[in-house]
Amino acid sequence: MNGRYKMVCAVVSARISPNFIEKIHSVRLIPRVARALDLNVVADFIGEACMCLPGTIVAESGDLYNLEIWRVKSILGRDFKYPETIAERTAVEMAHHVSVAGRRLIINAQEDNTDE
Repeated sequence: MNGRYKMVCAVVSARISPNFIEKIHSVRLIPRVARALDLNVVADFIGEACMCLPGTIVAESGDLYNLEIWRVKSILGRDFKYPETIAERTAVEMAHHVSVAGRRLIINAQEDNTDE
């Protein structure tokens, strides 16, 4: 979109055991358009999306430029980890599906508005 990045951050707040997602507390979908895509933009985006949610943030390493965990914790100012258990991987996968679907809806809606 004219040299800008259309992004969507999906957050799944859940109680999990090592093998299962026991309960989904909430799902958030936050859209954003940015001129550049760098670590600061991504970190601010994640921080905003997770605001007021308790617990540890779990995200794929590629989402945060493969930084060491201690660096990500320092940048976000929150407890953070990369997925290790089946349930953590499932929760991250769920958030990924929500974000892809949300981004498609936003882009399709904008395309429909430009056609009119």
